[in-house]
Amino acid sequence: MSKLIYQDIHTNEFSDSEIWEAIRSNDVESLTLIPLKLAFCHDNWRFVQDIGVQLSDHDNENVRGNAVRSFAYTAMNHGRVEKRVVKPVLLRALKDNSDWVKACAQETIDDVNRFMGWRIGTAKETKAKEKRYAARRGQGN
Repeated sequence: MSKLIYQDIHTNEFSDSEIWEAIRSNDVESLTLIPLKLAFCHDNWRFVQDIGVQLSDHDNENVRGNAVRSFAYTAMNHGRVEKRVVKPVLLRALKDNSDWVKACAQETIDDVNRFMGWRIGTAKETKAKEKRYAARRGQGN
């Protein structure tokens, strides 16, 4: 049985140089936490976004999933993420081979859409609504 350890993600014990060192050395344990901690605690939203983008391609699914989730927390805490940067990463994550990363991507899309007023990933839903509407109009003629 593993022992659960509580870690407060609302405090950031990583300096920028330690973050780059963790990336360089591929410290998976640190890289799993870094995107979330930064999203809650770092002052520079663009730095947080850039780290999330970089880690979204990591070999480890936990790192990828948390990197994707960091966009939602950055949007929530900073009110800023760049659609032209974040949207392609989120759409790619929806096609990840890990079900967990896919779930993180969908949750993040839902959250970012709410916090930023975007409509990422709604085209399929909109087309389905339009099809149902057209079908109803066609039946009434």
